[in-house]
Amino acid sequence: MKTTKFTSVMVALAMAGAVNAHQESERLFKPLEASSQAKINISHGHEHNAKRDKAPVAESEAMQVSPLLAAQTSQVNTFNADRSEQLSVCDLASLANANSSQIVAEVKLQGASCINALFSAESSIQSKVFTSDKMYAAAQSTKALSQSYAGNGSSDLEALYLFIRAGFYVEFYNDQVSFATWVKPAVKEALDAFVNNSHFYDDNDAHGKVLSEAIITMDSSELQDSYLPVVKAWLAKWNESYGQKWNMRSAVNGIFTILYRGQWNSNFVAQVKNDQELVQLLGNFTAQTWMINSDSQYLIINAASELARLKLYDGAAIQDNVDNQLVSLFSRYESYGFGDGVWLAAADVATYYSDCSKFDICDFDKELEAKVLSQQHSCSDTIKIRAQELTPVQLTSACEKMEAEEVRFHDMLETGRSPVADDNNDFLQVNIFNSSSDYKKYAKAIFKISTDNGGMYLEGDPSDVNNIANFVAYEASYAKPDHYIWNLEHEYVHYLDGRFDLYGGFNAPTKPIVWWSEGVAEYIANLNDNQAAIDTIQDGSTYTLAETFSTTYDGFDQDRIYRWGYLGVRFMYERHFDEVKAMRQETRTANWDGYQERVNRWASQYQSEFVQWCNSLVDGGQNNAPTSQINGPYTGTADQAIQFSSQGSIDPDGDTLTYLWSFGDGSESNIANPTHNYTQPGEYQVSLTVMDPAGLSHVSNTIASISAASSEKLRSGSPVIISGEQDEQLAFSIDVAAGVDKLILTTSGGTGDVDLYVKAGTAPTFNEFDCRPYKSGNEEICEIATPVAGTYYLMLHGYNRFENVQLLGEIHTKSAVEDMCKSQGSISNGRLTAGKTVCLGSQDPMWFSLENVSAQQSIVIQTAHGSGDLGLEYSNGGWPNGSNVEASSFNQGNVECIELGAQSSYWGYIKVSGDPAGASIKVSYNAGSCN
Repeated sequence: MKTTKFTSVMVALAMAGAVNAHQESERLFKPLEASSQAKINISHGHEHNAKRDKAPVAESEAMQVSPLLAAQTSQVNTFNADRSEQLSVCDLASLANANSSQIVAEVKLQGASCINALFSAESSIQSKVFTSDKMYAAAQSTKALSQSYAGNGSSDLEALYLFIRAGFYVEFYNDQVSFATWVKPAVKEALDAFVNNSHFYDDNDAHGKVLSEAIITMDSSELQDSYLPVVKAWLAKWNESYGQKWNMRSAVNGIFTILYRGQWNSNFVAQVKNDQELVQLLGNFTAQTWMINSDSQYLIINAASELARLKLYDGAAIQDNVDNQLVSLFSRYESYGFGDGVWLAAADVATYYSDCSKFDICDFDKELEAKVLSQQHSCSDTIKIRAQELTPVQLTSACEKMEAEEVRFHDMLETGRSPVADDNNDFLQVNIFNSSSDYKKYAKAIFKISTDNGGMYLEGDPSDVNNIANFVAYEASYAKPDHYIWNLEHEYVHYLDGRFDLYGGFNAPTKPIVWWSEGVAEYIANLNDNQAAIDTIQDGSTYTLAETFSTTYDGFDQDRIYRWGYLGVRFMYERHFDEVKAMRQETRTANWDGYQERVNRWASQYQSEFVQWCNSLVDGGQNNAPTSQINGPYTGTADQAIQFSSQGSIDPDGDTLTYLWSFGDGSESNIANPTHNYTQPGEYQVSLTVMDPAGLSHVSNTIASISAASSEKLRSGSPVIISGEQDEQLAFSIDVAAGVDKLILTTSGGTGDVDLYVKAGTAPTFNEFDCRPYKSGNEEICEIATPVAGTYYLMLHGYNRFENVQLLGEIHTKSAVEDMCKSQGSISNGRLTAGKTVCLGSQDPMWFSLENVSAQQSIVIQTAHGSGDLGLEYSNGGWPNGSNVEASSFNQGNVECIELGAQSSYWGYIKVSGDPAGASIKVSYNAGSCN
């Protein structure tokens, strides 16, 4: 699938092509898995899966992942070395063979870590372990232990509650397991004994481990209605002391699972519809601002979701109270700022179950997108990065990485750069959030995706000419240090693979293709440097070619999907590339039957060779030559540092490379990514040689085109301070738009003597200029009336040494825009009113809306005055995001104008970018023009 791997201990599956689960209203009760609730902090969104949401919780794992807006719905399986070591000493057969009088002792002996294994044990084992008699015996023992529990934790009680939960989980999935009607009452007696124990509300981490299992058992046994009072008690008792303890946080978080999944319990629903106390307690809980940005934040987020979910019960007596509590919540927190995780959780659910206008939160996702992904950078005509806050170095590196990888993809697979038929995904948006937590908070609201993963490629419908493919990811310290974008390389290959290898969208293939789509992404991204894949050969986690080719996302076996997908692709590429090319012709034309026949033949024909090849990887194999990537051609100006990049150079064997750059002017460097200054303009031959430790090398060449030193741009109203030696010359320029009334260029202040020369269209010389004041000192002025549109060039010549002289360019335009900043405060967002001029703030960007634009014959948007250099963008289809911009104006300075005809939609949207100060904006309906 075209999603990425999760990077924590948990490996979660987030399917880009999955049906949006909230569209399904019919559902069966599936007990939750422990890894998705019992020890992992989960936030409940509005969507759910018809079958999965109701399954009992499965395995407990001692881990914690960031919860913000993570989907409750994904089935989660966990894979980690510690658990494998634990399972290796577990004796599931003894649990299966034990009778009802022996089972309790066996559960206590093996402990919770081994009981975990029952969730994924073989069906035959499960059917022997979980009988009605054994469940009853476990419940009776649990009841007795719960009555005598001292409040300081109990490994026996923890294991028994987990055993009971595992039983309900297995009953749901295993058709061979079905419990008698008298099992559930026995479980309720055990839970009642624990709740009635005086230590039930104790406050310590050891207690939290047992409490967590008990609360989830309340849910797994479908007893949500019986334990609604427990939910309310914990809502009332929760405080900062509880919140300081990991296991107590995890345990109490289980009450929100009871609330969430109780919606499918008719007795629970009947109670909740009239429970004003529950509404008030949830409202009070969401008002405890101490949880914001604390370890307890995921609980207040879940509380906000469950408060909003009460809107599900339309017409119930609680609805007025629910509305009041939600209004308070939305006024207390911000959609992007303080408490935004809480605000967004409530908005996500409230907009699904009720009228968004009631809370003034309609289109909150579009507004959030414009605010969060405000940084935009075009790598090329086909790739644009939208980010929260990437540095220029990160942006450049990410672009170079994708450009180099695109070349590698086409060269290695010999694609001829020919897309598959009906694929219009010629443009990719790369959306980068600041962190994993920001990704979890914002990506769900913006892109409507599950965020319990490491990022996602959203292919969309490539046959739709208006479709835009999106890669959604986040910055991470553990990502590659040149750009710190997690899984950038892997996900970009998904885009290329979908466009050039696979016909149709994500769900188009009718045969298993996961091994290829994930494997080729791993192979192109890592080449031969993938020790994790080789390690799976060494540790015995092996798969045959037949198993590799039949891989799906079901069960989410990380090794099988990614490691062995990689090994399968690499093997076929190295040993049978002609077959790979033939296969691509079938996948490019949707000949899935032909594809399946081919890989079936490979599985039979190449299995022995595959085993030998895998063994050779473990043994080390032969040394392979490195590949240099010079990333040219380069351009620049004389006496200006140029950054050279070896990004994409790689050694297939993973060895460290040495670098040798030759710049064509006699200079060399052994730095991987050096900078170099050329002193003279011209065209230089540049070469890069990379060498591995064994002496194998590779050379690539390019051109560096160096022009004469260029002039520095002046911005109207923004002075610069200049200094220079006698006879030194400084070059500047300023762009002038059409219709400008006056251009004024001045030097002033400082010491020494600098002379000003100005000429339109070309650089001035001592003999050719349009203005030369001929004054001693630094007080010089060139005032040009009605200047021609274009560029004016300035030369500053040091008649004597000069220091700290101010150079100022001012563009004056007769404008219909009044200078409102002289008389009113500024605004940085909101709704603009036609005919009313307002003073703009100094934020970048600023967002404004226009109403009723569809009823107008013409619309003019104008800005003027102040200093800086602003830009205008307009869209009738949502907040301007680069791809939907219908009109824009980016003149030098603050004089901008957009003229529009009739619009199709009611709302118009404006983005003001740049860094203006003192500028004003005016919108006119059916009056004025840009002329």
